[in-house]
Amino acid sequence: MPKLTLMLDRKTVQVYDLDRPLIRVGRVPEMDIVIDNVSVSRRQAEIQQEGEGWVVRDIGSSNGTFVNGERLTGDRPLRPGDEIAIGKYSLFFEHVLSGAAPAPARPSPTAQSDATMYLKPDEVAQLQKTAAQKRQAHVLWEAAGRRGIHYLTAEAAAVLIGTSERCDLRVPKGPKQHVLVVRGSQGFEVRNLSFWRRMRVNGRATSRAGLASGDVIEIGGVKLTFMDEVR
Repeated sequence: MPKLTLMLDRKTVQVYDLDRPLIRVGRVPEMDIVIDNVSVSRRQAEIQQEGEGWVVRDIGSSNGTFVNGERLTGDRPLRPGDEIAIGKYSLFFEHVLSGAAPAPARPSPTAQSDATMYLKPDEVAQLQKTAAQKRQAHVLWEAAGRRGIHYLTAEAAAVLIGTSERCDLRVPKGPKQHVLVVRGSQGFEVRNLSFWRRMRVNGRATSRAGLASGDVIEIGGVKLTFMDEVR
């Protein structure tokens, strides 16, 4: 029977058996897998059996559902080891760590307690610190076969991205100064600083654009995925 492993900061919280053809994930009690956290929408995603395989889809969540870092725009077939990112949590498909007890997926929040891992106070504090950081707006970057994450702190009004030592986020490939991500009163926007390189946001060529969570920026061999603050 296929399984889903719920993890927070790479610590196993619970393992679920996919014991029915449709599993709904969200924050409200009537969901089959309930994740009671503000970073998760009331109705977040569905995982459905199709033939001998499974697919996942977002069902109108606020912050989107991601598989292996890519935002869902429709049904996505699942392969063993795929990571479904929901808020600050991850669900790993067919990937179970040893020592984690499976539990059937069902609409009962209290049923989760039997398999919940209890943490020490210092571990709880570290998780809270990490979770608070993950709620910050950030940029996931990929370039020259490398990848990383850069948090957009409240103190920084703008973040310069490129290969130059002057850049706040240095990437291993491209012009010295690729783009500028600016925080304004209405949210974040991105600006192309390169004279020769064309910037695309979600596949559309532009020199300047407002940003929403999940937007993908591509320029000069660099891919940036913007993730907005989780409120």
